Amino acid sequence: MLWNLVGVGQSASFNGDGRRDVLARSFETGDLFVYPHQGRLDGLNTYGAPTKIGTGFHCGYFRWIGAGDFTGDGRADVYVTTADAKCFLYPNTAGLNDLDTLGERIHIGGKRPEVMYDSLALADLDGDGRVDCFGRQVGTGNVDSILNTGISGLDTWAAPEPMLTMDKTSWPIGMADVTGNGELDLIVRRDTGELALHDFFAGGKDADGRPKGAGEWYTISRGWDGVRAIDITDIDGDGKPDLLALRVDGTLVAHVHQGVFDPERPLSTFREPVAVAVGWNDFDYIS
Repeated sequence: MLWNLVGVGQSASFNGDGRRDVLARSFETGDLFVYPHQGRLDGLNTYGAPTKIGTGFHCGYFRWIGAGDFTGDGRADVYVTTADAKCFLYPNTAGLNDLDTLGERIHIGGKRPEVMYDSLALADLDGDGRVDCFGRQVGTGNVDSILNTGISGLDTWAAPEPMLTMDKTSWPIGMADVTGNGELDLIVRRDTGELALHDFFAGGKDADGRPKGAGEWYTISRGWDGVRAIDITDIDGDGKPDLLALRVDGTLVAHVHQGVFDPERPLSTFREPVAVAVGWNDFDYIS
């Protein structure tokens, strides 16, 4: 696997309380920090003081870092890809507990000889409570899903399966039920700086529960070309996916889902951004 040109992530709970915290990596020091969610959307008080949970995660070797519940125990683990095309899981063994949060790393995957990816994102694709991953094949618009079969070393990941083919200039960001139809939508960033989603089930379901037709694309936001990192979360606890954007000036802003998706007015899906952190100039990945 290769690595993302823009940091993308999906937040999860490190202490198991169900509130989605934020994992951040300092590209200067290689330290990992967790900013715990305080329970409500409250501007710059939304997240608490940071807890350092890792050291030595330097950007020269650790090319992608993300958080997700890989084991189904309700706590976020840390997943990384490296410059030599290996994938490691750092399991959460102690809740949010400083440098004791993460256990020994487990080698769970890496470069397959027949396919390489230039993007990677996490989501629970099959609804089993464990995050899976998906990625775009290098130089193409082909997006594959790769299911988590249970943590078992190099047998953790199932073989890739085609998900869809899209414009190769678009960048997969994540998957979440933005439309509110009970199914995951794919969120991408276009080279124009727009965010778009693909509603796989825009045409409904067939008798076997599969999508009817090719689905629909909707532009849901603009102006994301000046963003260093993007994260999917639920910052206000309403069960709707919200977006975090880390701007190049170090400001972290939240784009909160307004509660309803209108296919006639998709640009109204998210409210105007509100700052939830400042001074994050040292961070290049959030999750």
